Amino acid sequence: MSDRARVVAAVAVAAVVACASYAGQRLWDATGEPAPGTVLQQATIPYYWRVAFSLLHAAGAGLAAHLGLSDERARAWLDHASIWVPAVVLPAVITMVLVP
Repeated sequence: MSDRARVVAAVAVAAVVACASYAGQRLWDATGEPAPGTVLQQATIPYYWRVAFSLLHAAGAGLAAHLGLSDERARAWLDHASIWVPAVVLPAVITMVLVP
């Protein structure tokens, strides 16, 4: 049971980091990407790179959280997940909606 809290906390951290990483990369790339109407076949390539790097960031953060959190600390993080998950995810979602 104690390892379950660490696994769940690691998955929550990985999900939040993936969302924040993708939003940050999309915001960074929005300044240098061509207009969506000018690129047909190559429009998906930056998307795949952003997804790949987001998954790498998420895997690293999830692994670090799983290895670095004690059982008590993982439970404390999960107790406050209703605060820190929306605090990170909502600004990222708003960024992804507002940035073309």
